[in-house]
Amino acid sequence: MKASEILKPLGVFVAVIAVVVAGTALVGTLAGSGSAGPADGEEIEGQSPGQFAPENVLATSAPEDGEISIDGSGERKRILVDSGHSNRYSRSDLAPLVEALAQAGHEVDFTPDTPGDAGGFGQTSYNATLRQYDAVLILQPTASFSDGEIAGLTAYADGGGRIAVLAEPPQLSVGSGLSAQVTQVRFGAQDLVGEFGLRMGTEGLYNIEDGGNDNNYESIVASPDGSSPLTEGVSNVTFDSAGYVVRTSDDAEVRMRAISGTRTLERRQAGQYPVAAQNDNLVLVADTSFLKSSELYDLDNERFAGNLVEFLVSGDKDEGVPQGSGGTDDGGFGDDGGDDGGGENGGGGGGGTTPITPSP
Repeated sequence: MKASEILKPLGVFVAVIAVVVAGTALVGTLAGSGSAGPADGEEIEGQSPGQFAPENVLATSAPEDGEISIDGSGERKRILVDSGHSNRYSRSDLAPLVEALAQAGHEVDFTPDTPGDAGGFGQTSYNATLRQYDAVLILQPTASFSDGEIAGLTAYADGGGRIAVLAEPPQLSVGSGLSAQVTQVRFGAQDLVGEFGLRMGTEGLYNIEDGGNDNNYESIVASPDGSSPLTEGVSNVTFDSAGYVVRTSDDAEVRMRAISGTRTLERRQAGQYPVAAQNDNLVLVADTSFLKSSELYDLDNERFAGNLVEFLVSGDKDEGVPQGSGGTDDGGFGDDGGDDGGGENGGGGGGGTTPITPSP
């Protein structure tokens, strides 16, 4: 091959490289002279600046600040947290609440997860344990309460004891292993709250409208329905796993509702659904997530949580156990002879308690 046949293509290649290098240098010179191109998301042909500007693309969440405020000037109270009905919550989720109660001078105990555990009261029935507490907090029980336990809690409320029930709508649970089964987990205290003219709805809620959720369509926003001690100082709260409450008695009063634009997950029906209601000494809230550390300080969640705790510790439970009917001496708490909520109902009632003493 002749030398000219090799040098000719090589010369073309070198010329192309030179043009590319020169062009790059020219662009760099222009950029350095102050004629920079448009910033990302601004004045770019073919797209909308308002929609794609960074400040509009980035998701925003509700501000997180505040603290749980509990009046510590009153009488020291004892609060029992139910753990014996296959309750779906973590004790760590309640750490801020327990801490605030302890700092205000109150005591918080947990029933054991299974019946017969040794605790502060030995092997006693669920109803017998109730007598020693001023208030009961029941979070998302998925096992049923026995008839005796329901009778005991009803008599407990009639005698001035305070009960707060936090619930979630039905959920699907997937088992482990190769033959894992999908089951539906349901609220286990439907019969209990039914004694107070309330029940949980069968669906969850969602809201896709602007301002109707907290960065997640299932994290709905709710606001007070009228004024009450339970909603004092509360404008809006966020519920991450909300269901809705149905009133079956005029004695029950709605305290909070989901804001406009909220719909049910399955039927897609819009409405301002009740999410918290009260009947005298029992409060039912159709969500548990607002007590978690990750959600407690969204919007006015901590204010609502503080009001709920104030409700629990501000009751005036009778000095003597309320007497039942029928001439029995069981204090109106049903069968006190070993009705621990276990057996076919799977309740796993309270054979004693586990005291919790957080650091001050």
